[in-house]
Amino acid sequence: MNTRTYFQGKRIAVIGLGPHGEMVDDVKFLIKSDALVSVYDLRSEARLKNHIIFLRSVGLANYVCSSIPPDDLLDMDLIILSHEYPRDSSFLKGAREKGIPIEYPETLFFRLAPPVTVVGVMGAYGKATVVSVLAPLLEMACEADGTQNMFTLDPESGDGILVVLKKIKSGDIALVRVIESMMTELYELRVSPHVAIFTSVPPKGSYGSSPFEILTYQTYNNFIIASDEVIDAIHHFKFQPKAKMLRTKSSIIPSAWIFGTGDAGLWNHDRDNAALALQAAQLFKVPDEVSESLMEKWKPLKGRLELIKKIKNIEFYNDTASVSPNSTITGARCLTKDRNLVLIIGGVDAGQDYRELYAVLPQCAHTVILLPGSGTMKERKTINTIDNVTILSAPDIEEAVRLARDNARQGDRVLFSPGFAAGGLEASRKERGEAFVRAVRSL
Repeated sequence: MNTRTYFQGKRIAVIGLGPHGEMVDDVKFLIKSDALVSVYDLRSEARLKNHIIFLRSVGLANYVCSSIPPDDLLDMDLIILSHEYPRDSSFLKGAREKGIPIEYPETLFFRLAPPVTVVGVMGAYGKATVVSVLAPLLEMACEADGTQNMFTLDPESGDGILVVLKKIKSGDIALVRVIESMMTELYELRVSPHVAIFTSVPPKGSYGSSPFEILTYQTYNNFIIASDEVIDAIHHFKFQPKAKMLRTKSSIIPSAWIFGTGDAGLWNHDRDNAALALQAAQLFKVPDEVSESLMEKWKPLKGRLELIKKIKNIEFYNDTASVSPNSTITGARCLTKDRNLVLIIGGVDAGQDYRELYAVLPQCAHTVILLPGSGTMKERKTINTIDNVTILSAPDIEEAVRLARDNARQGDRVLFSPGFAAGGLEASRKERGEAFVRAVRSL
């Protein structure tokens, strides 16, 4: 499909530019496709100033900050939502009743894209790491093939998703980081990854009847790549996939292989994630020696068990990417040694189940510091009942860091792994991570 023709002359409302302007490139693409684009965002014009100035310079037709007038949307041909706005938002009621198409960038991409090979990475944690390891491997596979190109679709990258429509062609590879809210969207769109990579069992809230319903539309020549734990869960849920299941262990990576700048492995979960990427690369005929060379060049992602500073033999780690209890559990288990953790958690409620985290905390941490947020408020009563763990509260990240320093002992590790969604003054994971880094460096 000629996407320029599809968007040409359409009145399109883009609701939300993303916490860090992740939608800006897609808005620019729509404008260049001769669409009449209006941007709506609940944030103030002062916060969006730089993005608005840029978009107006490339032809933005209209923008409204600090509110989303429902009546404005009734005149639109298409509404595109940023991920922080759910489909059931009250301001969309009239548009839904009128039958105006409402899409996310991913759903619109798959409606318009030509037939491509979809490699989807899913799970409660580790998705971004797997994508960062796998992307250069698939690029190498495409380069060797000579007829394909590889495109990464990551809603948090800031590179745009709809932008890819002007470049991608039939037979290309789309490597997709499937965030939890998109799993149900893709299932309802009848899109299943041809190669489905699971870092963990998908968390509650990311599916309807089964964590693996997104595999429903796979065929017999498709693949599922996952650990024993995930594949056992597939059987437990009595899901019968048509695709071939490949069990993956970290041991498929030779012990002599080195990751990133000579560090022989970093954390165990890095090897687990790299094993998933290696298994996928082998499906695309990437030679192991090429994979070894590229993995050696790989660097850990910021905000994921990132060592920020060591102060008087106390290490401070930034794991701001954690928005689920499973991710916090993984980080705590990686770092703990004889309960030497001071853990900072808390944030916005996203309907997660924290019972397993509460069972693990006494094994890993001697002190837990709570940050404010709707999720923290909801869980506080239960958290206060955890035995053998000191529970403290802080009004903000800066005070949490000071409390962590004051309660840490020689050889301890301070881990900022929120386990809850971001919100409030730190409106995104990146912003709260930056606040943590600033606070640590100012000690």
